[in-house]
Amino acid sequence: MVLKGHFDGRQIVLDEPVPKEVSPNTPVDVLIQPAGGGALADIAELARPGGLPPDFAEQHGYYIKGEPRR
Repeated sequence: MVLKGHFDGRQIVLDEPVPKEVSPNTPVDVLIQPAGGGALADIAELARPGGLPPDFAEQHGYYIKGEPRR
């Protein structure tokens, strides 16, 4: 379960209510990760082509091995 919140300079404040199935004093793990990003966003940024032709994925045989274009 993921709950949205923010850090107010002193503590983490939830921006939405805690679900009813979470009773008081339930131990939780808190993962600090800036919103809108994370590991998947980093991977996606690295996966962008760097100077490759726009049809490289479709025509990789042509560019890598010199095969005829499809």
